[in-house]
Amino acid sequence: MKIAFKKLGSQPLHFEVNSDSTLFSGDLIMKKSNLAQLNGTITGSISIPCDLCAEEVERALNEEVTFYLSDGIFEDNNDELDIVEIDKSMIDLEEILYSEIELIKSDYFCCKNCEGTSLDREF
Repeated sequence: MKIAFKKLGSQPLHFEVNSDSTLFSGDLIMKKSNLAQLNGTITGSISIPCDLCAEEVERALNEEVTFYLSDGIFEDNNDELDIVEIDKSMIDLEEILYSEIELIKSDYFCCKNCEGTSLDREF
């Protein structure tokens, strides 16, 4: 699902994106002329390998995501904001969902069979 920046306004625009066994839903709202805020939730489940034995395990998701979307390059000195720069004035929510899932998968994960082993450690 793609949404053009020019479609956003001061009223929240609701979205829902399904991918495999995940649902990404939430609202987009324009904050400034080239800056929008995304507030959403990713629910469902993903298959993720254990970092010790590589066994695939289903992991339930209920992740809250909030960040800002910039129409083009963001030039501001406010380092406190999480900014995603959008190319060609089109917000690709499927791409954002894919990126968020890959970010979750990059975390350290240990399955129940490997928990407590001598190799299991927190990073």
